[in-house]
Order: sequence, then C-alpha cells, then structure tokens
Amino acid sequence: MKTKTMALFSLFFLFSGWLWSQSLAELAKKERERRESLKEKKTVVITNDDLARVKRKPALETGVASVERRESATAESVDQAAPPQAASRVMPVTIDQASPSLFSGGAATEQQALEEKYQKAKEYVELLTLKLNALWQEFYSLDDMTPRDQIQQAIAETFLKLQKAQEDEDKARQELEKYLSRVKKESAPSIWIR
Repeated sequence: MKTKTMALFSLFFLFSGWLWSQSLAELAKKERERRESLKEKKTVVITNDDLARVKRKPALETGVASVERRESATAESVDQAAPPQAASRVMPVTIDQASPSLFSGGAATEQQALEEKYQKAKEYVELLTLKLNALWQEFYSLDDMTPRDQIQQAIAETFLKLQKAQEDEDKARQELEKYLSRVKKESAPSIWIR
C-alpha cells in the first residue's frame, strides 16, 4: 500500500514537472518575442532630478474658491467705480440672505430657488468630499521625508468647511421639504382635514 501511494505521488510530481517545464519554455519564447518587438520602440527614462524639476499643481481646484475670487474682484471693481457714499449702500443679495417675499413672483420661482440652493449645497459637499479624499491620498502617497504640515493643515481646513457645508445642505434640504409640505397642505381641498 505504501509503495503504491509513493509511486502515485512520485508520478504526480514527475508529470507536473514535465508540464511545468513546457509552460516555462513557452513563456520564455513569448517573452523573447515581446522584447524583440519593444526594441524598435523608443523609451523615456525619468529620473529623480526630472521629477524634482516638475512644478507641482494642486490635485484638485475647487470651483468655489474661483467663484469667491471673482466675487471679491467684482466687489472691488464696484467699490472703485462707485463713490464712497454709494459703496456703503451696495450689498450683494445672496440666496441665503433673501427672504421669501423676494420670490413673490410665484410659488414655482420660490420652489425653484430652494431647489437650486439645495443642489448647490449638495454639489459643494460633494466637491469638498472629493477634495478631502484627494488631500488624504496626497498625504499618504508622500514617500520622501518632506514635512506634511501643510497637507495636514489643508485637510483640517477642508474638513471644517465640509462640516459647515453639510450643515448648510441639511438646512437647505429641510427648508425645501418644509416648503413642499406647506404647498402640499395649501393645495389640499378644504374638505380634507388637515
């Protein structure tokens, strides 16, 4: 019994070795063909010096920062163009500061404004989440011993902005839901019990 199992065991290894050698020969042949085809192509070698010379750009630029820059630039141009007395009276009205009475043009415009406010808040949260993920990826991908203080500070600032944006998104969603429920109640027939 022992001899039979030993014989089967050794035959198994003999055949597997024979099959393995065939596959190795085939792999070596394919590798040779691949290398011959690559000899004709030109390769570019990038060294550490080349990488050091490359100017680094931020992995992600938020659209909000550029919008804030544009708003501040337009506010400065308004301040320069208007006389000092008029400059104190000029205040841009944002959706956050707008009261529902400004949208008295109709319920549809108020609903549209609330939906737009909610969508903008939602997009801003998604943007900040993406930026935070990119910053974490950049933080963990640093292999050299460069200081990570700036990235950590950017992560902290982005996280605080993200928390505030999530709160704003929740407020905008609640305002929209409250408005929609109010409209639904007002549009119900007077026979129904409210």
